[in-house]
Amino acid sequence: MGRLMLINAGELATCSPDTRGKSSAIGVVEDGAMMAEDGKVTWVGTTRELRRKSFGRAEVTVDAEGSLVTPGFVDPHTHLLFAGSREDELERKLKGESYTEILKSGGGIARTVRETRGATSEAIERESLGRLGQLVRNGVTTAEVKTGYGQSLEEELRHLEILRNMKRKVEVELVTTFLGLHSTPPEFARPSEFVKHVIKSVLPAVARLRERPRFSDCFCEEGVFSSAECRRYLEASADLGFALKIHADEFKESGGARLAAEVGCMSADHLGRSSDGGIEEMGRRGVVAVLLPWTSLCSGIPYADARKTMDAGCRVALGTDLSPNSWIESPQLVMGLACNALRMTPEEAILGFTRFAADALGREDIGRLAPGASADFLVHDFGGYRALPYELGGRHVRRVFKKGIEIGRGAV
Repeated sequence: MGRLMLINAGELATCSPDTRGKSSAIGVVEDGAMMAEDGKVTWVGTTRELRRKSFGRAEVTVDAEGSLVTPGFVDPHTHLLFAGSREDELERKLKGESYTEILKSGGGIARTVRETRGATSEAIERESLGRLGQLVRNGVTTAEVKTGYGQSLEEELRHLEILRNMKRKVEVELVTTFLGLHSTPPEFARPSEFVKHVIKSVLPAVARLRERPRFSDCFCEEGVFSSAECRRYLEASADLGFALKIHADEFKESGGARLAAEVGCMSADHLGRSSDGGIEEMGRRGVVAVLLPWTSLCSGIPYADARKTMDAGCRVALGTDLSPNSWIESPQLVMGLACNALRMTPEEAILGFTRFAADALGREDIGRLAPGASADFLVHDFGGYRALPYELGGRHVRRVFKKGIEIGRGAV
């Protein structure tokens, strides 16, 4: 990889926890510069300071020409592995049908399960790579990807194999999550029967894989899976060595936030209807809150209370939740919505897609630009960080780097 030198960043937002000497909570360095070697950051400072140092010859020089530079975006919550589409369901929502009503009628997740089961592995991979390519061009350098549209042992193993193949073909990093409880497939009469099957037969098989997922996840929601069912699933997942995530309290308060704290989830996601006590317990236990405002917009449901969540001591991450229900491929649009609807500041929104998103994945080497971190960074079209959630609708990421190597020009 060699040595890389970045110069002339109008603002270099390091998003490092160490903001000493920096002008904001996201660690902005004006006239910023950075050195990296073999894919890792070795030094951060100003361009003027860099000119007084002797780091040796750089094989690659990146001149930001006064533009904003940020860490590569980390998307901590996607469902991008699927086949088909549900664009017609938008009109059903506009006529008043709820997400759960569409699901119970055989649409929603159930429809995507049918379409994904019926697609070839090649088709699923091709469609998923297309979506991933859009994320990369919009600045994502690390993406979490969930399964969950297979809902049988054979199909879930097939989807995990597709993800393993995708990892070998792309330049971005994919973090795999096994979403064992997403909805109950038609082969099972009751959710409780499906939960028993997954715990007994599916989880152990996934755990035995040589390249197994990092995380195990479930959908804790009234009418989908109860908190008691999710507790059994998460405890079984922990016993098998998986790190834990949970979809919690998206439509109704279902005890998901409190459960996340009690079983030690790394993150709890959605949280639009979580109780104050559940959020406070998450804050005490260090659970990262992943908020997904684009999904709230698409589903016509209340937004999570970002300020209450932060005041409770939670780190607040943001995700796209790219899925057939909320098809969004732009972190920048999500940041804009987070500022305008959740009343997050631009700095908070940027941290949500960088350092705190990395925390939701248990990672300290991404989502920040500091010595020892991965040299994942973006050069934007504008000069200051406040434009990120403000100048919306275009593609403003000019250059994308992963481990010091430029990516995203026509391919992932």
